[in-house]
Amino acid sequence: MTTAISTTEPTQVRAGDTVKWTRSLSDYPPTTWTLSYALRGVPGEIDITASDNGDGTHLVSVTPATSAAWEPGIYSWAAQVTDGTDVYTVDAGTIEVLEDLSAISGSHDGRSHAKKVLDAIEAVIQKRASRSDLSYTIAGRTLQNMTPKEIRDEWSFWKSRVVMEARAERIANGEAGGGRILARFT
Repeated sequence: MTTAISTTEPTQVRAGDTVKWTRSLSDYPPTTWTLSYALRGVPGEIDITASDNGDGTHLVSVTPATSAAWEPGIYSWAAQVTDGTDVYTVDAGTIEVLEDLSAISGSHDGRSHAKKVLDAIEAVIQKRASRSDLSYTIAGRTLQNMTPKEIRDEWSFWKSRVVMEARAERIANGEAGGGRILARFT
């Protein structure tokens, strides 16, 4: 089975996979200009140089061995072209590098950060359901718990993050986003 090569930069890639896309830049043909990508984020730095695809487009092609070294996380990227003298930024965006699941041995917690925090808050709510103390003192040290309102506010914040992630995943999988569409006809 042959996979079609995208003509735009991906928004997600998985470390350890082959990564390919082409980019058509009529003002900057690959016979004269070199296209390169600089990805920067908290996980690290990734630099990619495209080649001439032979059809007037720039080809980005990354081997599985190269992408396996990429750290998972969100990266900002900038695409630049150069002819050896001039340099122009032609586009920018963000990309998420996902974990290489085949490189993980043993158990794995695939929940997002937002889902982990939401689950922890729900565990606190469950433990606190039968308690009414907001603070207590032991040996001269006082511990102040979050108020029920503070817990609800945190729960609401993280719940909305988890819902947004689920919606984005459904859309990425070609499914309906699940949001309401409101319309008014006048």
